[in-house]
Amino acid sequence: MRKFLIRLFVILVGCAVVLGVLEIGARLFWEKIRGPIFPVSVDIHRVSANKKMEYELMPNSLTYLDDVWYRINQDGLRDTVYPREKPAGTFRIAAVGDSMTFGLGLEMRDTWPKQLEQKLRRSKANVEVLNFGVMGYDTTQEAEQIQSKVLPYTPDLIIIGYSLNDIGLLSRERRELKQYHGYGDFFTTGIGFFDRALKHSKLYMFLKNRIFLLRTSAYQKRPAYSKDGKKVLKAGYKNFIKAGYYEKENLDRLKAGFAQIRAATYSRCPVLVAIFPELLDFENYIYRDVHQIVMNLARENDFLALDTLDVFLRHNADSIRISRVNRHPNRLGCDVFATAISEYLQARHLLH
Repeated sequence: MRKFLIRLFVILVGCAVVLGVLEIGARLFWEKIRGPIFPVSVDIHRVSANKKMEYELMPNSLTYLDDVWYRINQDGLRDTVYPREKPAGTFRIAAVGDSMTFGLGLEMRDTWPKQLEQKLRRSKANVEVLNFGVMGYDTTQEAEQIQSKVLPYTPDLIIIGYSLNDIGLLSRERRELKQYHGYGDFFTTGIGFFDRALKHSKLYMFLKNRIFLLRTSAYQKRPAYSKDGKKVLKAGYKNFIKAGYYEKENLDRLKAGFAQIRAATYSRCPVLVAIFPELLDFENYIYRDVHQIVMNLARENDFLALDTLDVFLRHNADSIRISRVNRHPNRLGCDVFATAISEYLQARHLLH
């Protein structure tokens, strides 16, 4: 019996060592082996009953990727739970946008809506900033979201964190929800704590991705790129963004989205369009004209408008984005954005 226990112990130690070595290897080469599936897209999103929004955040969902937890509350927001009925004396701000607002790569407290909330509370304690950001949303989807989901919270102000790609339909989430349907429940134990712990392991995520692709043949399916997505593949992201604002179809789509937002919010609450710059090549920034187009369209719809480009240009692009691969703003980048908005609001005495 003693020899059996010793052998069992040696085997278990050996397995632990092998798994440890494999885990280290998976972490070292993660960017090369992670595969095409992006867990945040398929774990916390679902197809929406609202055809115009197409998809939405899944209430009470949770996923982990690259050292960040993404928790979605019971109302489908990446935020704490707020009552629909606004508390008396509270100034409520609704932050609307895509992954820049959602906070891809950041803990919730580091997103620009939460940083803005903390800054504003230094001078006005009863301020709430609700994060309605959804990864991949464009202006058309945001317009529908404002009408159906945001306004029931009776905000005093809506801030649209406008990304320059909001003119197009560049949504990885839309594509991956179709292509990798069922991924979220695949290769799980059904034991919540254990499954959450497994998501910390790069080796587990690698095996889950590869086995899912093999069993479902999802890797053989041609990606369902939108028309704009195909343009990006052909022309490159930078050129697509630049050219997109000079194509009538794209520009008309943006104009229609802004018009829908104006119709829904007119006489109910003001809207501030705050523009995020593209966080690349600040020394030869090529989108100034694009910023001006968006500013003009915002003002034509009686929106407040804030271009944050100049304050971002005071920084090196590498210092305010998560990485060269992930060009979303890091904590500092969100702080720059939130500070610009805070100063804008307070200078115009908009927090009444």
